[in-house]
Amino acid sequence: MTANDTAPPNTRRRVNATIAAGMALLLLAGAASSARQSAVTKPRTAEEILQLVSKLRGLDVKRPVNSGAKTHDEIEASVIADLDENTTPAEFAATSKTLAKLGLISRTFGLREYVVKLLREQVAGFYDTKTQNFYLASWIPLSEQEPVMAHELTHALQDQHFNLRRFEKWPKGDSDAELAVHSLIEGEATVLMFEYSVGGGSPVDLSKIGSLTEMLLSQSDASDSARFPVMSGAPAVLRENLQFPYVYGVGFVQGVLKGKSWAALNDCYRNLPASTEQVIHPGRYLNHDNPVKIDIADLTPSLGAQWSRADYDVNGEFGYLVLLGQFVGKQQARQAAEGWGGDRYALYENRQTGSLLLTQFTAWDTVKDAEEFLSVYLERTAKRYKTPKLLPSPTGPAVSDTGEGLAMIEMRGRDVVIIEGAENREQLSRLSALLWRSSKK
Repeated sequence: MTANDTAPPNTRRRVNATIAAGMALLLLAGAASSARQSAVTKPRTAEEILQLVSKLRGLDVKRPVNSGAKTHDEIEASVIADLDENTTPAEFAATSKTLAKLGLISRTFGLREYVVKLLREQVAGFYDTKTQNFYLASWIPLSEQEPVMAHELTHALQDQHFNLRRFEKWPKGDSDAELAVHSLIEGEATVLMFEYSVGGGSPVDLSKIGSLTEMLLSQSDASDSARFPVMSGAPAVLRENLQFPYVYGVGFVQGVLKGKSWAALNDCYRNLPASTEQVIHPGRYLNHDNPVKIDIADLTPSLGAQWSRADYDVNGEFGYLVLLGQFVGKQQARQAAEGWGGDRYALYENRQTGSLLLTQFTAWDTVKDAEEFLSVYLERTAKRYKTPKLLPSPTGPAVSDTGEGLAMIEMRGRDVVIIEGAENREQLSRLSALLWRSSKK
């Protein structure tokens, strides 16, 4: 983990950057240590591991990297300091409201407090881009220390060659792209952690390891509730966002490196992955299948003076995979999200009543992809609000009274527009007309 990335520099991220950027996790350290082919008779020093990782990755060590250890309390203090520095209470509140409106957490869930507890439990080590030092969690077993050190020292090499600090102040409003970049960084460090563990410091043919993504998915159900009670008790949206940069990042790196040397990955730091779609499907990155950028107008003037826009961001393919997977089967959610082309959402709050209104404009690769998403989102909406499932309308939008306002879902060509929480049909019609005027590029 790079210390400055513990907290999100911008709000929603589906808690993406809040808990997903730059850290070695205990779940991964255990998986890596179990992959070792032979027992280590003598622990290696940090300097020895740095030199071995440098050789494996083909990146020279430009400067020494100092190390230290931190207790649970010290890691928690670092997490809290980063959260306070990078995320305002209002931003955390907006994230919570968006997740609650989507049905991913309850309105009373203490998001910030749970994130702190989760990181306290899971952080096995981190690299600090400010001090250029790395820190190891003092309580992790000896067998897991070397994989964690290899992971964090990879971050040190990345920083020395590609300047990780340039990713710390990400522009607001596109956390999906930010999560994609974090996945590059964490995916590379995780692949090298496994290469170090499997080969004991010697080069390994990555094609013979098989799919690291599939291996990690099979081990990432957080079923070890005795060892990881906070992780196992976390809402699925937190668990999956915590794991994404590692679990899918390794697949991205393996896809880019297929049949190539590590040098092929260097270009990814010049031409960054632009979406979680590209991370999940590395071929789309290699084929320059870039996301559609969508700009939707601020609807506050149309809503009235008592309304304000609380959140504004991009869900991405992974965001819809998580959202839909909360209410339908994982395979069905994966298939519905796979045709993602681009999206933009905005959350509005009525300051007088506390009511929430969510708007989404989504673009899909084909008409069939849009139809698939529409059908599954209609099913999700019925389960989310416990209402009868609506059927797609050939002549206009599907509209439902959810008990939290009116919901509307409408498809036109390859685009699907969604509104949840409208006060009445007149408002719904007015907002829909404005949303359909959104620009795409």
